[in-house]
Amino acid sequence: MGQVNGCVISRRTALGAAVAGAAVAGLAGCGEAEWYPADMTPDEYVLRSVIREKERMVVRYETAIAEGSGPAELLEQLLGHHLTHMDALVESLPADASPSPPADLAAGEGTAPPEAPDAVTDTAGLRLLESAATSARLDQAGAVSDPGLAQLITGIGACEAGHAYLLARA
Repeated sequence: MGQVNGCVISRRTALGAAVAGAAVAGLAGCGEAEWYPADMTPDEYVLRSVIREKERMVVRYETAIAEGSGPAELLEQLLGHHLTHMDALVESLPADASPSPPADLAAGEGTAPPEAPDAVTDTAGLRLLESAATSARLDQAGAVSDPGLAQLITGIGACEAGHAYLLARA
C-alpha cells in the first residue's frame, strides 16, 4: 500500500486496524443501553405487563358473565382465580412502587380501555385466550431474575392451563 515513516503498511493491516477501531467504538456504548424505563427494574416491567394482561382477562370474564356467554358458575369461578392472581401480582410489586404504572409505562399499551368492543367473550374464545396466556407465562417467567417471581408467574400459567382445559370441557 505505501510507506509511512519508513514502514510498509499492507492493505490487510490498514483494513484490520479500521475494523478494530470501528468495533471498539461500536462496543463502547453497549453497556449503557436499557430496554426498560429507567425508574423501573426489568422484573417490575414484566410484572406490570402480566398485571395489565390480567386486567384485560378480568374484563373479558365479566363481560362473558354479563352476556351469559357460557356456564355462569364456571366463568365466575375462573374470574375469581384471575382476581386472586391480580392480588398476588400487585402484592409482588416492589415496596416503593405505586400500584398504578408510571406515566411512561401507562402511555404504552395499557392506557386504552382494557377491552375492545369486538373482544372475544364466548367460551371457545376464552379457552384460546387462556391457552395463549399459558404460553406467554413461560416467556415471562424466563425474563425475570427473581426466582420467587418466576415461580409465581409459572404457577399462574399452570392455573391458566387448567382454565383452558375446563373451558374446553364446558
